[in-house]
Order: sequence, then structure tokens, then C-alpha cells
Amino acid sequence: MTFAVRIAPEAAPLDAALARLRPVAPIAARSAGRALGAALSNMRRSRSPEIAWRASSLTNTGFPVEMSWSSRDSSVRWTSEASGPDTPEGERLGHALQVLQGLGVNTGVPDWLMPQTGQALRFGAWVSGRHDGEGDRYKLHVDMAGAELPVDLLRPSILHSIPSRIVWRMAGIDGSAGTVELYGRLQKPEIWETERLLIRCGLHVNAVIDLASHLTGRPCEDYLLPGDAGLSLATLDGRLVAAGFFVQAGPMLGGDETVSRKLRELARRYGWDTAIYEAMLGNGAPDRTGRHGMIGFGVTEEGKPWLQVGLRP
Repeated sequence: MTFAVRIAPEAAPLDAALARLRPVAPIAARSAGRALGAALSNMRRSRSPEIAWRASSLTNTGFPVEMSWSSRDSSVRWTSEASGPDTPEGERLGHALQVLQGLGVNTGVPDWLMPQTGQALRFGAWVSGRHDGEGDRYKLHVDMAGAELPVDLLRPSILHSIPSRIVWRMAGIDGSAGTVELYGRLQKPEIWETERLLIRCGLHVNAVIDLASHLTGRPCEDYLLPGDAGLSLATLDGRLVAAGFFVQAGPMLGGDETVSRKLRELARRYGWDTAIYEAMLGNGAPDRTGRHGMIGFGVTEEGKPWLQVGLRP
């Protein structure tokens, strides 16, 4: 019985993606399939099945799952809705926690991330997984909905170097690693504020500028990126373990063919393995355009540049 038959016929694109991944990463692909079955179980019970598989903000078609490739490892990665579109906002976080608990993960949500009564949520709560030959890891993604960062989350020097105009959108909690990743929206990040943030965090700036320049095809003079961008900060015990920026593929970076070419060029330059990416992408037939979603790039505390791309199945 295939994944799509077990979950819903609309899940057929996931069957195809997992089938392409099995020759490359058989153990990880099987683990991802089982975990996605749990994550999407609430979709089967949706009272609006006709829209349940095309109403998510995760992808440009509303499909409730996004696969992703990262240069940091050879994992099979995914992010998924944990409840159907007819689920009340106030119940979405509970559903996501139930999914993770069913996967053997008990994730605590800090008080500062708990939504207030009557507070409108933009994203709700998502779950994500990462699978390789060594095992599985999961993350809870929580809508920040105007939450303020606690003063003890990062050292004061780091907190004060974050651009004050940022609008925080979501936080990712990895209970097994103890990390909290923050995602915010930033209009036209400037070079000077990028340098200030990374240098005060002890991170290398040049790799980030090089990645931005190659992806956009333009020199980074006054601005790192010319339009709306996202900022991601991964924190652990008060320090920053990784930082990066992300943008939506499209007007700024180009279509699927252009993004793939740029990604492969960067992979050759940095020696990254793209086997997982190529399997996720598939044959790129004309009816599968608009596959690339959010593109992220940055640097770790060890000074290693990284690139990540989301792909609609």
C-alpha cells in the first residue's frame, strides 16, 4: 500500500518524491514516510477534504508539505502542517505537540512562545523532520505572533546587534539538540548591519556576502539583499550557533532552472553533495514548475557556509 493510498490520493506527489529518494537514501526515505504519515494524520479527518491539500502557506500551491535539502548533511528533510485548514487556531499548537509525542518526542514550549488568548496566528504550528542513517530528529515550529524575545535567550551584545526593525514571525524548537531557531522578516538588509551582527556573534561575514552575491547575481554594495528577506538565528545556551538569511525563489533569484544552476554552481565551489537535492527535484518536467520555495544561506559558528532550499513535492 502506497503512502498516498494510506493518507489521501492528493498525497501522490509525496509518494513520487519518496520513491525518488529511496535509491539514494533508503533508510532515511522510509523513516520520512512513516513520520509524514503521522504528521498528516489529521488531514484525513479534515471536514474540508476538498481544500485540505491546497490551503497551506507552506508552498505556493497550498500543498501541506515542503521537502528540503541542506548542504549541512545528507538528511531527508521535510516540514508539514499538523492539522487541517478547518482546525481552530487555538488548537493547532496542541495538534502539533500530539504529532511529535506520537513520534516519541516530548517538546516543551517556553512561556514566551505560548500564544495569548484571542491572538491571531499567521502560521499556527508546524512540525518538521530530519532523517539519515543515524536516526531521526524533529522540530516544532511555533508562530511567534508578536512575542518578544526574552532577555536571557541571547547575550546582550547579540541582542543589541539584531536590527530593531525586524518583525519576528516564527520559532523552531529542537528539544533533542536544545536549540531555538528564530525566524524574522527584514526589509532590504544592509551590509553594515549584517557585518555588525555576524562579527559581534563571532561569525564570518565574507561567506555570507559571497553566497548572497552569487544567488542574486549582483554585487553586495549597500544591501546584502535588494528586497524583503528573512533572518534566521539558531541559539543554544545563550550563544548563536548559526545565522543566515532566506528569500523566496522567484523575482529575486529566478525560476526553477536558474535557481538549480546557481545551486549546483555553489555546490561545486564548496564541495557539497547534491544527491538528495537531485532526487527531490526529479525530472523538472514543464508541469512541475515553481518547485523551489524558500532559499536560505548563512554560516555556522565553526565558520562553515551553508545553503538550504525548500522544494514542493
